[in-house]
Amino acid sequence: MAIEMIGPCLLLVEDDVHFAAWAAAELGAHCQDLTAHVVHDLASARAWLKSPSAASLRLAVIDLHLGQHSGIDLIGELSQSHPEVPILVLTSVEAPDEALRAIQAGAQGYMLKVTIEGELFRAVHQIRSGGSPINPGIAHLLLSAFRTASLKTATETGGTQPVPSELLSVLSARESDVLKLVARGYADKEVAARLNIAPSTVDTHVRAIYRKLSVNSRAQLRRVLES
Repeated sequence: MAIEMIGPCLLLVEDDVHFAAWAAAELGAHCQDLTAHVVHDLASARAWLKSPSAASLRLAVIDLHLGQHSGIDLIGELSQSHPEVPILVLTSVEAPDEALRAIQAGAQGYMLKVTIEGELFRAVHQIRSGGSPINPGIAHLLLSAFRTASLKTATETGGTQPVPSELLSVLSARESDVLKLVARGYADKEVAARLNIAPSTVDTHVRAIYRKLSVNSRAQLRRVLES
């Protein structure tokens, strides 16, 4: 009996049939090495993840609103069953609390449908390269929420919290380690020595932190942490 060879694939979970057709075509053009599988509801997505094709999954693109269900549940399940697969949220939901929940559940990227035209290629390339594409508007809302939470904590405790826990939740474990030391004023070489990594690796993490928090310098980063 011949064994069917299943090539690398991507999963698109989108309940809007028309948008799904457009997104599938765009993803197919930008990810020619992946076969696109499209499903329109949570039950179908869960069923597909139990199929043989799921073993070859390389990328998942998920909407947050799937009829009466939340895509966040699927993100959590997928990040547990396929931790190596990057998850890109592609949605119309602009609420920062929903974005934070999606990221905490395991999403590596968060893009809005309203601004995705012309941006999907960049987002897909970035997430497949280990990055975390986040819509600038969402990043701004997240930072505003972080500042509010940080100010509330400082008011309640009578002190300051150098790195709010909400801020760390969008970073990887190593990026969080780097940010904590940067927040204390350590230079790259000092951070490298304390974490036993190369200065060039610290620089890579710092640039990733800048990208995720939508800042361009340590001065801007300090203002975010002090706000």
